Amino acid sequence: MRYQKFEIQSARASRAFCFWGAFALLSLAFGCGEPEPPPVVVRPARPRPKPPATAARPANPPNEKALALARSILGRPRDGRCGPYQLTTDSSDPRLLSACETIGASLDRVYAERFGVTPAGAPAEGILLFQELSTYRAYVEKDGRLAAGYAGFASDFDGLVVLHAGSGRKSAITTLAHELTHLVHRRALGTNLPPWLSEGLADAIGYGTTEEGIGPLRGVVGVEALAERLRGALARGWARPLEELVGLPRSGFDRGVRSFDYEQSALLVRYLLLDRELAPRFKGYLAALARGERYDPERLRVALGISWSRLETGFAGWLRAK
Repeated sequence: MRYQKFEIQSARASRAFCFWGAFALLSLAFGCGEPEPPPVVVRPARPRPKPPATAARPANPPNEKALALARSILGRPRDGRCGPYQLTTDSSDPRLLSACETIGASLDRVYAERFGVTPAGAPAEGILLFQELSTYRAYVEKDGRLAAGYAGFASDFDGLVVLHAGSGRKSAITTLAHELTHLVHRRALGTNLPPWLSEGLADAIGYGTTEEGIGPLRGVVGVEALAERLRGALARGWARPLEELVGLPRSGFDRGVRSFDYEQSALLVRYLLLDRELAPRFKGYLAALARGERYDPERLRVALGISWSRLETGFAGWLRAK
């Protein structure tokens, strides 16, 4: 018993110093009582400020070990530039390389215009462009630690976009614009965006990008196949509620045999950017994330000034009309 010794000593002291007078008889009969142990004062821990989850960060230069591995696989790669981005490639396709230059040189400007957030600083990352799927796969296999996509991927840790042109020039250009946008997120919105927002914003740049450059957002132009698939899913009740989609962690995003998370994200971001009332509110929320506000689905809803049910109805109606 933690207070046993203290209670015995306190009882003896209380009997010796009982008050006389009106309480004398009571004191003699019952004693003054054993005092309770002193209250334990619990001081609350001083709260530690949480670092901003989405504050913009400087660009991450390419990982030299990753570049050395790529060069060992490519043999004699060409080193060049895609605007401000360092390019390492074995491609000799002049139209693809010209498109790479156009995309890299204009991406920051288009990003700021489209999303209302200006990326901080200058790009410093690199691009690994493999001409063939086989060499791309060899690179991914030898690296051994990459969660690589079929067409390409962005590694913020390595400061690299890695892709191949084995599926044709058009696919490579779309992939390049999409994955480079993921790297720009770091300098504009930070590194901890929810998956629906990170992918949806990247799609708002990637789809519609051609050899001529990054095209404008026009309805579902460029994402017709995604829109058709999502319409069917909504009609059958297979798609997630939007409130659930925007709260998904990366581990739960686009999982399972039948998933429409990717389609929903791409088209939801388009809807928010193209709707006359919602667009300025959505961009305002992106600006708050750029300043360091932690992402929160309910905070997003409040910023949009709309209920989840109304957002569902408006989004579905927009999709059906396109």
